Amino acid sequence: MRNLLGSVIATVIVLSPLAAFGQAATPVDAPTATPAQPAAAPATATPATLVAPVAPVAAPPIAFTWEALVDAYYMYNFTGKPSLQGPGAPRQFDVAANSFSLNYAKLGVGADTEYVAFRMDLGAGHTAAIINGSSATASAAGNTLSASQYGNDFLVQQAFATVKATKWLTVDAGRFVTTASAEVIESNKNWLYSRSMLFYGVPLLHTGLRVNATVNPSLKLQASLVNGWNNDPDNNIGKTFGANATFAPPDSGLNASLTTYIGKETTAGSGGNTRILIDGVVTKDIAQASVGLNVDYLKDGTPYWIGAAAMGKYAFTDLFNVAARFELVSSKSGGYTLGFVTPPATAYTGDAVLYEGTLMGGLTVAKHFELRLELRGDFANKDIFQKGDAGEVAYNRKDQFTGLVAFLAYF
Repeated sequence: MRNLLGSVIATVIVLSPLAAFGQAATPVDAPTATPAQPAAAPATATPATLVAPVAPVAAPPIAFTWEALVDAYYMYNFTGKPSLQGPGAPRQFDVAANSFSLNYAKLGVGADTEYVAFRMDLGAGHTAAIINGSSATASAAGNTLSASQYGNDFLVQQAFATVKATKWLTVDAGRFVTTASAEVIESNKNWLYSRSMLFYGVPLLHTGLRVNATVNPSLKLQASLVNGWNNDPDNNIGKTFGANATFAPPDSGLNASLTTYIGKETTAGSGGNTRILIDGVVTKDIAQASVGLNVDYLKDGTPYWIGAAAMGKYAFTDLFNVAARFELVSSKSGGYTLGFVTPPATAYTGDAVLYEGTLMGGLTVAKHFELRLELRGDFANKDIFQKGDAGEVAYNRKDQFTGLVAFLAYF
């Protein structure tokens, strides 16, 4: 018995390590580790983590601009009779005498992005009515669009869209102001308040296409294809071609511009004369002074005229400036009727000479308000000016004299 008990104890002692060894080996060799596979889930998600979320494309930044103008004046016509008789041509917008007049109230807005832009200028007042009257006359007669657009004193001065083909080439489509003349529609942007005779003889607005090219910082070129002068819709099947070159070296104070418009301005069909306008402008800033010269040539068939306007401005301080202008126009074969005057029934067919002199003083307040006092004399070698009511001779003077005070607020 003692020997048998000893054998059993010895057997247990020997087998116990083997049993422990067998239990420790089970997790390594057994396939029961498979259920733990979900822990490797991040490995199956790896392809998704390599694709970054698509960020929304940011809209290009938009630069907004705006400007505003209120232009009012009071004029007295020293050669008028009665006192409410306004000055005759060649005056463009200052045509009401012995009356406070809202000449023009304008609001302009624009938006500019990297690739496109637009501009819109809306106005009302006497200037708007005068431009609309010119547009109604030049547009298709009897067209309901003309009547609805131009039978009031609300004006769409500009409304055009711009596409930037490259950094140096842009295309405008819509209505835009003319490139001709040393002066513009807005009085505050001109050296003198009243416009020159030359301005009375050039177009104001065009509707069509315009291509602008910046050759270098000093030279810009422009080409346009438009209905014609101040008309939308067109009054004939022909179109007018325009071209401009402007040379303005940076920081030089020099600006030289040459513009031409060529096209038929007849009221119907495709016949009629070809109207040609050539307009040249040179201005130069010299310290506190600025000088300028505007030369125009206009021909429509046999009649034509050529004229020049010399002007200057001197700023004594930021608050006070003076400006002056003298111009002379020589008309051949009744050419001064091409925009300048509406002659009496017995229209002149011969030659004529017109000239004017203007002197102005301007007082500026806070850089946004200006008071202008202006004296002007218009002269001709023929009776194209008026004095007297309907019961008297309508065109009986070779001169007219006016004085005005203008009030301009602009931003």
